[in-house]
Amino acid sequence: MEIFHSFQEVKGCQHAVVALGTFDGVHMGHQKVMQKAIEEADMKGYKSVVVTFSGHPLSVLQPDKEPVRLATMAQKIQYIQDVGIDVLVILPLSWTLLNETPQSFCQQLYKTFLPSAIVVGTNFTYGAGADGNTDTLRAFMELVQVPVYVLPLVSFDKNNMPVSSTIIRQLIQDGKLEETTHLLGRPFSIVGTVVTGDKRGRTIGFPTANMHIEKNMAVPADGVYVSEVKHQGILLPAMTNVGENPTFANQYRRIETYILDWHGDIYGQDMELHFLKRLRGEERFHSVEELVACMKQDEEKVRNYFRQRSR
Repeated sequence: MEIFHSFQEVKGCQHAVVALGTFDGVHMGHQKVMQKAIEEADMKGYKSVVVTFSGHPLSVLQPDKEPVRLATMAQKIQYIQDVGIDVLVILPLSWTLLNETPQSFCQQLYKTFLPSAIVVGTNFTYGAGADGNTDTLRAFMELVQVPVYVLPLVSFDKNNMPVSSTIIRQLIQDGKLEETTHLLGRPFSIVGTVVTGDKRGRTIGFPTANMHIEKNMAVPADGVYVSEVKHQGILLPAMTNVGENPTFANQYRRIETYILDWHGDIYGQDMELHFLKRLRGEERFHSVEELVACMKQDEEKVRNYFRQRSR
């Protein structure tokens, strides 16, 4: 997949089919928009392109109100590549871009690609004050005879509740990771560097990898989770605790992962952690012995999860 960071950099994409959106998290609804662009591009014999943004508009407009992110930029790029898109254009968010008129944005889009078609979700907005929407996009593109496909939002329950990044953030915050997997089309994952912790885990039989997470990333509710670690392309069964470890004094919120039946050294390396299922909330124990006994029960539940999944 080719990657560009401005319209001016783009080359070799004339008549491409372009999918537009913020695509935070690249969930099932976003993937549907991209897949439609790929289908149209394949039929027409042109490239499929995603035009997206480097962050949420609030990261510039009101940073203190920016919602937590569902993926790092590296993850977002990988997810889009996994869908099968040919070209990705990531426009850096800035006051200049956010103050651009819908007319100006459409002109640049058309000049850059001379697109054979454009695909968006029904809630797509753009331009200063989000004044641009699917109606203004269609109106402009009709003048230059470019079809615009506006796809309805993907629903996920019997009440036709639409899949959205907002709902996914709430599910993660509530620890509902199985539902999150359904809406994302893959397990929710976090990427971070393994850092040195207090090394207490190894003294009680549960050595853990502690992760440093980028600021403003979504993190599941405190508790114990069935998880997987992706290391050197291999998925390793694991058990993860999110929280402050209240059994011990002077603690802080962290993500600690015990990789089952594995004894390698990954300090200083990046680790990709997949959250699969919440086992329980975080608890305070009266003694280390009580904590260890509960962790052994948690471990057995994790092993049962993977045994059943492999059947």
